[in-house]
Amino acid sequence: MIRIEIDSIPEGSSHIDLAEEARELEVAEDSGIVSFESPLRLKLDVMRSSGEIVLRGDAGVDVTLDCGRCLKQYKARLGATLNILCLFGEAPSADIEGCREGVIEIPANSRYIDVTDEVRSELMVHLPVKPLCREDCKGLCPVCGVDLNEKKCSCKRDDHDSRWDALKNLK
Repeated sequence: MIRIEIDSIPEGSSHIDLAEEARELEVAEDSGIVSFESPLRLKLDVMRSSGEIVLRGDAGVDVTLDCGRCLKQYKARLGATLNILCLFGEAPSADIEGCREGVIEIPANSRYIDVTDEVRSELMVHLPVKPLCREDCKGLCPVCGVDLNEKKCSCKRDDHDSRWDALKNLK
């Protein structure tokens, strides 16, 4: 759980730097992240006024991913921008479209703000759909399985796909 102590936030504007264990994000095993390589770092500008706290800043963590072409593991930086509104008491009505996203309701007797869900959501949105160890990754040979980034194979591949032949006759 990634928490910020409410009493540590003064009225007006301030800044918070946090370093948390990345496992606190509680990321699902099927997320595509093989492992976390650094602590999760949060750098937040904070504005506190009566009834609300606004958190704006960045979150970042180093991760290991599997390349979508050659299947090798590689390290990458995963980062996101955070904009979180924390309201004391009841949050606005859920029937207003999009109103709940980025809004945390802080119960009157709470000592902490739990930002885990918001940080996890923002970081996961920035996770690549098809992770690549590098832009020009050549992947694996579909015949013999050799890593084409490391060596060239002598396999004969027919890259012709007959399903597209009918389009050649169109003019």
